[in-house]
Amino acid sequence: MSRSRLLTLAGYAVTILLVGVAVFAIVEYASGTQPFYVVADNPSSMSPTLNYGGLAVIYRVPFSSIGPGSIIAFHDPRGNPGILLHRVVAVVDCGASTCLVTKGDNNATNPTTDPWNVTANDYIGEAVLLVPYLGYISPALWGFTGISALLPISVVFVAVVGISLVEHTSGRRKDGGDQ
Repeated sequence: MSRSRLLTLAGYAVTILLVGVAVFAIVEYASGTQPFYVVADNPSSMSPTLNYGGLAVIYRVPFSSIGPGSIIAFHDPRGNPGILLHRVVAVVDCGASTCLVTKGDNNATNPTTDPWNVTANDYIGEAVLLVPYLGYISPALWGFTGISALLPISVVFVAVVGISLVEHTSGRRKDGGDQ
């Protein structure tokens, strides 16, 4: 297989991946879930598992299916704004409901379990994929919030698609195809 053919296939694979991620994000945002969490605390409470600038892909699995070892995203039970990402260390009964006991992986900043229990109301979703450094491209680290966070992502996506189309049409012209 020629190098140009391999690069073309790799370009298609990246495009399909980007479209898949975009569709996943749109569906998750539409269902009220935040599909991506970027670690913005330094040092990270989840270090060495996930450090500053790392990205966690969040999927809302049923609260009842979460168990010890799962890494979950949840609203701070103390009422502070923001979202936390910690590992579940135990599942306990909280009267009429079930609660999760969590702890950050960084033993220097989190030597003991968290002083709260996570309820189903606090729960956002489970981290199904952790990607180091990918969060550095996140608009959240640049100060974009809410719907405006889609602007830089959209610009990058349009640029990638535009470059692919230009390369594709210029390749056809060189081959003597449509002009």
